[in-house]
Amino acid sequence: MMAFDAYKILDEIETGSLIDLIAPCMDDYLYIIDLKNDTLRTSQSAAERFMLPDKFVNNAIAHLRRLVYEKDRKLFENHKRKIYDGNEKRYNLLCRLMNRKNLPVWINCRGDVINDEAGKPRYIIGCMNETGARQRADNISGLLGEKEMAAYLYSQPKEKLSGYFIQFGIDDFGTINNVQGQIYGNYILKRVAECIAECLSSGQRIYHLVADQYMLVDMFSKSQDDVVQLFNRIGEKIDEFIVDENYKSIFSVSAGVTDISTLAEGAEECRKKSDFSLKSAKKRGRGSIYFFEDEDYKASLRKNTILSALRSATVNDFEGFEVYYQPILDSNGDRIIGAEALLRFFMHSDDAVEMVSPVEFIPLLEESRLIIPVGEFVLDEAAKMCREMQQYIVDFRVNINVSYIQIMRVKMANKILSAIKANHLRPESICIEMTESGFMDMTPYFCRFRKRLEENKIQFIIDDFGTGYSNLRYISEMNPDYVKIDKDFTARAMSSVKDYELFRKIIEMVHSVNVKICIEGIEKEEWACAMKEIHVDYMQGYLYGRPCEKGVFLKEYNE
Repeated sequence: MMAFDAYKILDEIETGSLIDLIAPCMDDYLYIIDLKNDTLRTSQSAAERFMLPDKFVNNAIAHLRRLVYEKDRKLFENHKRKIYDGNEKRYNLLCRLMNRKNLPVWINCRGDVINDEAGKPRYIIGCMNETGARQRADNISGLLGEKEMAAYLYSQPKEKLSGYFIQFGIDDFGTINNVQGQIYGNYILKRVAECIAECLSSGQRIYHLVADQYMLVDMFSKSQDDVVQLFNRIGEKIDEFIVDENYKSIFSVSAGVTDISTLAEGAEECRKKSDFSLKSAKKRGRGSIYFFEDEDYKASLRKNTILSALRSATVNDFEGFEVYYQPILDSNGDRIIGAEALLRFFMHSDDAVEMVSPVEFIPLLEESRLIIPVGEFVLDEAAKMCREMQQYIVDFRVNINVSYIQIMRVKMANKILSAIKANHLRPESICIEMTESGFMDMTPYFCRFRKRLEENKIQFIIDDFGTGYSNLRYISEMNPDYVKIDKDFTARAMSSVKDYELFRKIIEMVHSVNVKICIEGIEKEEWACAMKEIHVDYMQGYLYGRPCEKGVFLKEYNE
């Protein structure tokens, strides 16, 4: 009887008006499917959220099938078949639908199947909710969540939206959970929320974001000084709590601050800037506060853009990477004895190609560990080039820069030996350069690597000597084949009598332990003459040639 009554109601009342009336009062998406006429009627919010042409849809089943994520369509078809066969009276399906950004969203779709007077399935009436949607409140911290924060902000008159977003994060919260357990960690989350709330005035509201992060909407503070004072009060309150707990856990909070005006740029961009600000605060150290700076943010975006391009280039057969070569000459500056292999990166965008400075992209390769595959690419390319140059200069050798990450993560010595063997080179044809800060002192990783080089007669060079530690102890301990004096040190020595004397003394000391010297940064003829007078062994710099691609180098420098 109930099914028949429901059928009569549906038959007599304009269902669209009913949905439009009820939908604004709830978060779920209402829907009615007329199986006989193959139509769908849903709420406007559902049409805006998912890949639907409108809130009223003809050819409903075909549209729904396309709306369901491809991997879940078989499940959808099974449910549809059961409904049409009359074997499913209560509909309950967990699947993914495609949203307007063409991304799958988990939903729970449930409802009743209503038969017509002949007992055939006629309507499906129900609702669907996003199972992955953020909660309105957090029971652990006792705070309302991000959705409620958004509702509060959008309820405020635009002219009153001034002040700051202050995003708090507990420093090293994972340590608290690991040491004290999750129950005590949850207690900390609650007490931190209470400490923050106790310091607030009218016009300041605190919300829970995710995990150990909170967002304070501060429409009370008028200046950055006001925010700093509030931050300090909260820090003092947390310190009092730590003392009351007999120092069971010692922790602090950091905060990133953005202006509320960033909300005008859209909720997503606003949140990105707030997240960036908190990360920047944490980078400064525990208990730090950071106010958003547009220049810092743009630098971060550029860093992410370059990193994304580096990843793409690495997986696409190193497209965009090129190995350039700069000549190294003998002590007289008139004979090429080798070249340094230098990595270059060309970042492609829609309308341009940019040559990115190594100062920008090399640290990113190391941070991301992409230096491991890219370093092997450089090794292979440089070894091939060396083989080609030896057709013209029999004893030609190539210097390859290696980072500590490479020798720590892979058996780099084996890779070098394989490249030598594959290209039929003598071991002394490949020279390995590492910066003095790059080998992290005499670690077991480095010692094993250095020993393998010595055993196989592969030259080892300390690069950029004159920067960083500049510790002569390294020379005696590591017994390099030669050291390279940093080009900036060279430039200073050529413009200062005091620096030149230091420069000359260092060369004398290095030579006294039978280690050779290569001077980088030779840009002028008079500099080259000065180097000859103090008997350096090798020279490198723009005077003799700038880094260039292999084809240009082969054409320019073969004999």
